[in-house]
Amino acid sequence: MRKLFILLSLALLTYSPIFSQMPQGGDMGKMLKNAKNMNIGRFYGKVIDAKTKKPVEYASVVLLWFNKDSLIAGGLAKENGEFSLEGLPPYGGYRLKITFIGYKNYEQKVYIVPPNKIDQDLGDIKLEQDEKMLKEVEVTGEKSTFTMGVDRKIYNVDKDLSAKGGTALDAVKNIPTISVDNEGNATLRESAVRIYVDGKPTTLTLQQIPADQIDRIEVISNPSVKFEASTTGGILNVVLKKNTKPGYNGILMGNAGTGDRYGGMGNINVKENPWNFSLMYTFNQGINNNNGFTNRVDLYNDTILDYYNQDNVTRMSNAFHFGRLSVDYNINNRNTITAAGNFVKGNFNSSDVQNYEYLLGNKTPISTGYRINDSKSGFVNYTGQLMYKKTYPRVGKELTIDANTNISNSQTKYQFNSYDKDIVGNELPFSPIMQSNSGGSSNSQYILQVDYVNPISEKSKIEMGLRGFYKNSNSFNNTANYSYISDSYEKDTIMSNNYIIDDMVNAAYINYMSKTFWDIGYQAGLRFEQTFYKGTLTDKKQSFEYNYPGSLNTIQNCLFLRFI
Repeated sequence: MRKLFILLSLALLTYSPIFSQMPQGGDMGKMLKNAKNMNIGRFYGKVIDAKTKKPVEYASVVLLWFNKDSLIAGGLAKENGEFSLEGLPPYGGYRLKITFIGYKNYEQKVYIVPPNKIDQDLGDIKLEQDEKMLKEVEVTGEKSTFTMGVDRKIYNVDKDLSAKGGTALDAVKNIPTISVDNEGNATLRESAVRIYVDGKPTTLTLQQIPADQIDRIEVISNPSVKFEASTTGGILNVVLKKNTKPGYNGILMGNAGTGDRYGGMGNINVKENPWNFSLMYTFNQGINNNNGFTNRVDLYNDTILDYYNQDNVTRMSNAFHFGRLSVDYNINNRNTITAAGNFVKGNFNSSDVQNYEYLLGNKTPISTGYRINDSKSGFVNYTGQLMYKKTYPRVGKELTIDANTNISNSQTKYQFNSYDKDIVGNELPFSPIMQSNSGGSSNSQYILQVDYVNPISEKSKIEMGLRGFYKNSNSFNNTANYSYISDSYEKDTIMSNNYIIDDMVNAAYINYMSKTFWDIGYQAGLRFEQTFYKGTLTDKKQSFEYNYPGSLNTIQNCLFLRFI
């Protein structure tokens, strides 16, 4: 019963309503933006050593709810020990927790109380060194929520209870440097990021990856030349869990919560030399019922011109299936062959009813009406991988040869019916206005990559590799409006399209990474890319393509240096 209670509690903690975008998206977006701007609370300070008074670099700083372990904000202290947690609700009680290896954990209760205690300086926070002398020492490793690498910031999803039962999108929302808009698009420094899974590009979106199967998310803000030139905006690399425990083990769990939220997971792992076998399956579903409203006043020179009022009731349901099979064969201690595959399937259904009214400045009704929006979406994704990995006596030196494929299909159907009425409640002529929309896409992606890493010393290493990439995409969107004259749906040729894209990139790179005597990290690299791209609008018989470089004279323009 205790375990069941814990599972139910976790499921309840992960409940998060989802808001749909209304037709009057500008006004709703403005309202949501104003609400977000109310998060003006801030805590800042400096982490120092209690004895030496020197800054503690890259200490993990997280802010939790006062009475539970849900993450509000977090990050790493800078090289000078300073930190700042911003965008907090302007009221409430929290727990500030600071951890770093070799120091005792620090925890402090903090409060935001308007109007005077919204922006607070916590001063110098002193961490005491952990100098306990034990006769017997048992060493256990525990990952911090955030860790810092040379070229990336690492967010350990397992340490965040608020992401349990959700998707990768829920986990990404807890990363301070990443912004997520109302439609689920992630940006880094106001630039769109590329989504990777296990170091490879994917056709999956963040909403299609279960958080329970994620080990960590790496934020690569300045990708090296190891990655494609098109990733200069940044990369979110989602690293999935992998079995590392020897012997035989498995797990079976379930969860339930309000809103018909159900889920379960089961896996079995067998690791016995020379084999490592792992099989896993996850399922979760949920229903969200939301109510919203919009009240708009149009002004001109402080004079009220008219009013617009709208309320809506939305019901959204989704379901996910995620399966993974992985087999490792250890030829010997330094040579391994891996075969793995993922299967992801899901659907999103929603029904939205909107009631609206227009009124003059004196509140005389102009028109009223309501709109019914129904949508059904589904997708399926298959991923396959075959990899050979060779390691060497020197730690960090390795050679990998990796071939993988990613195939996905998706379908979407929308139906919009708008019913307009006059001031006495009678439906207007040619009402309802009806529009149907059906769309979908199919993607096939293939990658062959060879990478070699050689640590020259403790502070420097060299990377080099070859890569071949090919992707074929077919996307269509058919929109039709109902005509009362012909008593049928007629295709909207402006909003409809059907196109095919062939994209191929072949590349070679070499990258050098090192640290100076003052532990300042830097890297410099050279990358060559050959690109072929062709896009075809099949219904309009239009196409566009380019092949670069097309001759030896343009090869020099494809070379570029990237310094970080």
